[in-house]
Amino acid sequence: MNDINITAYGATDFVGRSSFLLHDRDHNILLDCGIQLVPKQMSIAPKGVDNIAHKVDSVLLSHAHIDHSGYIPALSKHGFEGNYYMTHPTKEIVYKLWLDHLKIEGRRHWSESDLDKVFRRIKTTEYEKPFKVADGITARLINAGHVLGAAQILIDWEGTLILYTADINDRITPMFDGYDLPDEKVDVLLIESTNGDRYVPERSKIDVGLRLMAKQITDEKNKMLLPSFAVGRSQETLITLALDDDLNDVPIYIDGMINHMNMITEHFLSDKWVSKRFLSQLKEAGLYSPFEKQNFIPVPSISNRTHNSRKYISKNEEGSIIVTTSGMLEGGPIHTYLELCGTNPNNVLGFTGYQVEGTTGRDIYDGNKNITLQTSYGQPKKINLKAKVMKFPYSGHSSVDGLKAVMEKSGANEIFLIHGDKRNQEYILSFVKDIAKPRILKEAVPTKLVCL
Repeated sequence: MNDINITAYGATDFVGRSSFLLHDRDHNILLDCGIQLVPKQMSIAPKGVDNIAHKVDSVLLSHAHIDHSGYIPALSKHGFEGNYYMTHPTKEIVYKLWLDHLKIEGRRHWSESDLDKVFRRIKTTEYEKPFKVADGITARLINAGHVLGAAQILIDWEGTLILYTADINDRITPMFDGYDLPDEKVDVLLIESTNGDRYVPERSKIDVGLRLMAKQITDEKNKMLLPSFAVGRSQETLITLALDDDLNDVPIYIDGMINHMNMITEHFLSDKWVSKRFLSQLKEAGLYSPFEKQNFIPVPSISNRTHNSRKYISKNEEGSIIVTTSGMLEGGPIHTYLELCGTNPNNVLGFTGYQVEGTTGRDIYDGNKNITLQTSYGQPKKINLKAKVMKFPYSGHSSVDGLKAVMEKSGANEIFLIHGDKRNQEYILSFVKDIAKPRILKEAVPTKLVCL
């Protein structure tokens, strides 16, 4: 057997640009190929991928999030001629995200024609079904519990088993019951390290607080703004609200790309992709889809003039909930809603996701009340935020206990921490020292697997 090496082109001791090349003398398999989103700046491509794209046999995508997928359309431009493998839901979701990225950044990294080339060569699969990616190399996608269609990738490289977790979640969430693990013991584990010293509460406890607060605010005829990530968190938030009968009479407005992602989610409401527990909850509630509730109102359905719709929602006298993009308040409809609702001290702005440093969301999260918004007409506007700020500490990533459980159950002889900042990785190294001694990859430096 040839020596197998791993080269990281991002996401070593930071989050962003997830892209990992498994390679030996004869084969090159690329796991993910994302970009790094930088607040108020242009995104950063994975460094070095352009130079090796022509050598790659296959590309395997774990899930649709842009920090894992955003550079994939550029690969064919740099000589990649193989296939792209992913789950069925990921194909549908990622295409929408790629189109949205084109609107935001234009053709910096890739063009519409590059995107068309990718889409024609995507091969989709279900969980737990092995498929060939090169001579002597097979792969299997395993439920990650992260977002719809998200997968861990198990590679069988001529008898050496390599598990790439990508983004995983051990907690029960509205649609998933946590990650699954392969029955086999693996030789090499590449495991995310997003949450280290951050405590991840049980989701049910946060849900209770969200529902109670939503009921209280709307009973008082006020507005609750819930900026949310279009993929994953928005669907989870809406499901949490949909399954609370006390909110049946509360108008819940849904704005931005969330509506597209809800439609995609509805196509995959089967036990192939979501938990049986969740499907049973829907059945008990008399619903096929959580998004079909009568009080769920997609914003475009109110008026053809979107700004007038948002103005009406914000200024009418009814109590209501507004679930909208973007999750870190870097743009999108939330800026219009903050302009119209944010100066009312009776309204509430509720954070449902992590806020990266440098984002507008993080500034508000840290207590800044003087913020600059982009209005519907593209002009900056400063406001003094008076709405109450509430924090609901959801996470789509595993707790440190869940990460330790993966390390222990996997039986891996060699473990690499990826996709996490240095502080969290240092915490994890200390937390798991009794059972494992993970290593950290260096960017663009091939690392030989010593377990072989």
